[in-house]
Amino acid sequence: AAMQFGDDMIMMGCPGPKYKNPKRLGQATQNLYVNVDDVDKHFERARKAGAKILEEPTNTFYGHRRYGAEDPEGHQWYFAREIKARPRKRAARRSE
Repeated sequence: AAMQFGDDMIMMGCPGPKYKNPKRLGQATQNLYVNVDDVDKHFERARKAGAKILEEPTNTFYGHRRYGAEDPEGHQWYFAREIKARPRKRAARRSE
């Protein structure tokens, strides 16, 4: 299956029989970072729908506002929006 939004596309598929989701493994194997227009509104909607919240909305040192949630299979999702631009040089240096 695939979803398209403007020029962007996300493709999804069913894993094979040997697949073990993060819940079965006991740990996350990756996380997804998705940009949204309004982090706080998105968070409230997810919370009211019963999402397992990993991190309440917060402002990061690198200029994003984000929150984290976990889906029923244990995948970690972070939803964010840039709130201030940071110089690339400084951000790159901080990650070293």
